[in-house]
Amino acid sequence: MSVYINSKTGEAIEREEPQNEEYIYTGKALVLETDSDRIITYANRRFVETSGYSKEEMIGSPHCMHLHPDMPAGIFKDACRLTDEGKTWSGLVQNVNKKGISYWTELLIQPKINEMGKIIGYMATRREMDTSKLGEVKKEYEMMRAAGEETVKGQFCGEVYLGESACAF
Repeated sequence: MSVYINSKTGEAIEREEPQNEEYIYTGKALVLETDSDRIITYANRRFVETSGYSKEEMIGSPHCMHLHPDMPAGIFKDACRLTDEGKTWSGLVQNVNKKGISYWTELLIQPKINEMGKIIGYMATRREMDTSKLGEVKKEYEMMRAAGEETVKGQFCGEVYLGESACAF
């Protein structure tokens, strides 16, 4: 069981460990918005339903609780670097819901910038992916792990999230 702390309520949010079950997400866009520390401020209804968390559990929780712990952390280092520079990032990612069931999506992350040009948050849109690319992506991620790349579990979000910046590697 992984535990994350909701910074808004102080409540512990639990997630089952990943199961040996996965699927490729099909459906309309799953939208999530965060503040500049990557704490969730908004989730659309489809994201709430797919994640298995209530909206109250999600708002104020770290976005990384939705990432599969075996994802190579380097993928998200790159995403954080680009979005912190004000650029858009996209890639194929393995997510995990509250029950530990994983699902694959294409993820697009865009910075939200205020009128002063300052990044005030991020918008993450998960959508259906090109399924023909999944085998290639899984192989690439396996090679990254085999080469010693840390995983999300080991570096990106950890077992318990205590409010540090999600992109502090």
